[in-house]
Amino acid sequence: MEFLDAPTKESLEIQYILNQINTLTPYGKIYKDKIRPYLPGEEEVLKEELEKVKIYMEYGENKEFTRNISSIFAHIKDLRQSIKKANANGILSEVELFEIKQFLILVKELDNLLKEHNIYLWEDMKIYPIEKLEKLLDPENTGIATFYIYDSYSEDLKKIRQDKREIEKNIKSEKKQLRESIELELNIKLRPDNTIVISKENEKIIEKLENHPNLNYISETYMNIKYCLKPTNEINLLERQLLILKGKEEKEEFKIREYLSKEIGKHSKKIFKNMASMGKIDFILAKSQLALEMKATKPEIIDTHCIKIVEGRHPIVEKNLKSKGLKFTPININLKQGISCITGANMGGKTVSLKLVGLLTAMAQYGLMVPAKSMTMGLSQFIKTSIGDLQSTDQGLSTFGGEIKLISNAIEKANEKGLILIDELARGTNPEEGYAISKSIVEYLKDKKSITLITTHYDNIGNTEGVVHLQVIGLSNVDFNKLDMEIKENLEDEINIINKYMDYRLKIIDENTTDVPRDAINIAKIMGLKEEIIEMAEKNIKGR
Repeated sequence: MEFLDAPTKESLEIQYILNQINTLTPYGKIYKDKIRPYLPGEEEVLKEELEKVKIYMEYGENKEFTRNISSIFAHIKDLRQSIKKANANGILSEVELFEIKQFLILVKELDNLLKEHNIYLWEDMKIYPIEKLEKLLDPENTGIATFYIYDSYSEDLKKIRQDKREIEKNIKSEKKQLRESIELELNIKLRPDNTIVISKENEKIIEKLENHPNLNYISETYMNIKYCLKPTNEINLLERQLLILKGKEEKEEFKIREYLSKEIGKHSKKIFKNMASMGKIDFILAKSQLALEMKATKPEIIDTHCIKIVEGRHPIVEKNLKSKGLKFTPININLKQGISCITGANMGGKTVSLKLVGLLTAMAQYGLMVPAKSMTMGLSQFIKTSIGDLQSTDQGLSTFGGEIKLISNAIEKANEKGLILIDELARGTNPEEGYAISKSIVEYLKDKKSITLITTHYDNIGNTEGVVHLQVIGLSNVDFNKLDMEIKENLEDEINIINKYMDYRLKIIDENTTDVPRDAINIAKIMGLKEEIIEMAEKNIKGR
């Protein structure tokens, strides 16, 4: 069984959390895309990863550091293909050489920044500036990221470019003399691009232009005729020489690019090492920033298969509540191998508690900090949920059939160290059979190695011997007169007001517990159900 199957991923919304890891470099994104859960046997590796994130949370609170490293990371490009090309004796273009030079400069800047702030680096995160290669791509020591095939790369190139400049200068001089000569001879002005536009009415000038040895006809309109300079033999000779020199220059530049590409190929291992280190630093920093945003803490990973959460918060629910001006009530829960059961009214947050356990466990095993005061846990081989509408239309199964199919899959693995979460067990069938099936499933799972947490509306399920019975505190401690008055003043906001007073914390129910809450009846009363029905319901409860 995979750690999280598709329905479990969807119900726990773990992908939403993973998407909040905001990496800035293409190499950090590689680590993010390859993120996977740490499984039993990898406890020490996970502890190291979590320790990295914890340490980097301290660095993440330094605004100057995060601003500067973000600026460096924002300019990092994915150069893996260029480096592979160089390593395979391919010849890099000037653009690729420019990008590699820029990368090497950023490597040096990153190294300086990390040293300046005394950032601790593990072996897989160390940065190694490649000064030799940096100087090779910047032979004139300009210190800027632009790249040019400098004259200093080759004496032949230097001579070719000198000759080229001299010929270009001579061509320019010849054209200037020719232009001035024509302007003086014909008493006209040439345009900056060495063309002349003459109205067809100036027939005498047109006749001179037509027969002039240094002018060529280009085009005409119904009103004008256009001519341009015709190069002299001297200019033609110079331009042919220039063309030959340009060919020589291209060949020499090709040889230089070939040489530089080979040198880059020789340093490919170091470059790839820096890419990997950058990616790891980016990834860990992104995880630490997410932890700071969530006010999260490092989970303690132990060998014992258990889950203990102190003041845990569901980050997605918390965010939604905050947008409405409400606060999330932190939840405490202590789970061991076997089965625990949560009961309480439907508005009591049982499902949220269930999802919180699954999400925080998944987050911890993905190497993330968890939104809780503390969390202690052993690693699970899998997490399996049965939450929400389980109707499977493609297989023709009812809600109950879909639920039983998922539960059956989980039960097959119940003797492994896993986490099974079932919301409202057997809710999709009639109460009598639902209770019988629920009771049987609970009795079967209570001695298994997996940690199983279920929610149910069958109170007697929680009273099964060997089952830890948890109940949502709900509205037990609420002043109903005060609540009723507030609702009467805000009739359109009944649900949010009840949610505000609802205590979503869990308490253990045992044989000594006497104050079992009746939130369903209380909520029905508040929501306006007839008083005589409420009284009948209370009598029915007492008569059970």
